[in-house]
Amino acid sequence: MRILLYNPDNGVTRNFMPHLWMFLLQALTPPGHEVVLIDGNAQPMDEAGIARFVREQNIGLVGIGAMTRMIAKAYRMADAIRAVGVPVVMGGPHVTEEADEALGRNGGPRHADAVALGEADETWPKIVADAARGQLKDVYAPVDAFGQESKPSLKEYPAIPWDKINLDQFNLFQKWPSARSSVSVMAGARFASFRWSPGAAVLMAASFAR
Repeated sequence: MRILLYNPDNGVTRNFMPHLWMFLLQALTPPGHEVVLIDGNAQPMDEAGIARFVREQNIGLVGIGAMTRMIAKAYRMADAIRAVGVPVVMGGPHVTEEADEALGRNGGPRHADAVALGEADETWPKIVADAARGQLKDVYAPVDAFGQESKPSLKEYPAIPWDKINLDQFNLFQKWPSARSSVSVMAGARFASFRWSPGAAVLMAASFAR
């Protein structure tokens, strides 16, 4: 199954740091699946564009993560994807707090086939397996044996193979030379990537130098 992990543009500024969640989930995806990454801040798309992309690329599952300032765009993109028959899983801080909104349980339209609450380290492999079987559940939440919310341990943090990930879409200097005047780093510098979550944020560094 081909999986698209999509981070919508922030809708406020052109300045951004790539979010770690896409790279983390890619590393946690079980073998036998191919993961494609698109960050809307670096690779802008509208609803028609993303619908066309998932059709042409034979995408079988889309994961979307968003904070509140991105959620309107995230919902529009999710609606366009679901309209062409591709299931959508949504996660991130906003959806964790407003799961009923994403699932259409509060009287509004449904935007997601499933939601991942909190940290998805443990639930993502289950989500992929269920999607491959066509048996997605509405809600996936990381809980321990006592039904309490669990947080992933950082002792055995998943290794992210940065050297094998195509990071060309994040090379803003190559795409938009004018961006040099709006950022304070030089091409080839090391960019920080945050993992946003209801819990702690883990700071990682990835070299975007090619």
